[in-house]
Amino acid sequence: MVKRDPPARDFMHREVVMANEKCTVWDLAKLFAENEISGCPVVNGEGDLVGVVSQTDIVKHLREKVEAFEGEFYDNAEADGRRSCTMAVCAGDLMSRDVVEAPESTPASELSRKMLLRRIHRIIITKDRKVCGIVTTMDLLKVL
Repeated sequence: MVKRDPPARDFMHREVVMANEKCTVWDLAKLFAENEISGCPVVNGEGDLVGVVSQTDIVKHLREKVEAFEGEFYDNAEADGRRSCTMAVCAGDLMSRDVVEAPESTPASELSRKMLLRRIHRIIITKDRKVCGIVTTMDLLKVL
């Protein structure tokens, strides 16, 4: 019996939701909700992959802001501009620049190994620093 180990090109998502590095936290949250995703690649103005951002990055950022004000964060937050300041932070500020990427030819087994070792849930499929697909843990569960 031959073990099935398809390359990423056979099962990756080709229509990838991406965020621009200047996208605000508020816009990221809307992007995630509207597309029912928990993270996405971040690209610069030229469309080059520069990072990856997730819901966890947003929550971590907001938690740090709340802790900085020792529980008084929301008291008068509108009046003194703290809420707008927090939401004005961009994807480029929150993203991880250490992106795990792979070419379309990468076998599913290698992608799953990378995810396990790095404790991540998505690998960005690229060609010449341009995003051409994405593979998630759910995709791997379907093919392995």
